[in-house]
Amino acid sequence: MTSPHIVLDHVEGIVLDPANPPFNNYHAFWQNYVGLKILADAVREAELKVIADDPYAKHVVLSAFSSSTPPVVPCAFNWFSVTLVNYLRLVALVDLMIKNGWASAALADPANRSEIKKHCTDYVKLVVPEIYKWRNKVAAHFAATDPFSDDTLGTLEQSIMNPISYQYPHYYVGLLQWNTQGTSSELPTWALTETYQRLAPRFWPEMKLREPENGF
Repeated sequence: MTSPHIVLDHVEGIVLDPANPPFNNYHAFWQNYVGLKILADAVREAELKVIADDPYAKHVVLSAFSSSTPPVVPCAFNWFSVTLVNYLRLVALVDLMIKNGWASAALADPANRSEIKKHCTDYVKLVVPEIYKWRNKVAAHFAATDPFSDDTLGTLEQSIMNPISYQYPHYYVGLLQWNTQGTSSELPTWALTETYQRLAPRFWPEMKLREPENGF
């Protein structure tokens, strides 16, 4: 009996054949797939608690720097962005290896390095540009600890603030942009659970997040 093919990207038609994978071990797919759901569930539970605890949550325009925000929420945004970028780069790698007819040995060929890096990076930037930037400027390391010439002072300072805002029905990062000495932060705005649900039809259509009994 042959193993069923695994559709990695339902939009681009990227498919992994477990019986003939381009590399010898692909456990990282399962680990990151499960990990992303765990992180999304954790933030969704925090969002549902806000709604359950505050009957006027729908009418709150913006809540920021709240001491009631669980510490796991800002951490989850960082962990999610790193994990998602890794997951998508792996999807892109499968795509490239299948198109080129490569086996694992091709990964160690110096002639292929730039093509691999470019293909994987371009794919992530196309699918989730805002997550990619957050991962680079906050999650992988704070921009303030490794400043680039194009980083504004606002971006550098806000990279270590990890500001979480709530705007019904999601927690967000980047809704409030830090301004200092005539510069503004250029960090992206995104909501973890909204991102997860938006990507679900493309990457994990079988996975669902819990919703309030009466819906949003």
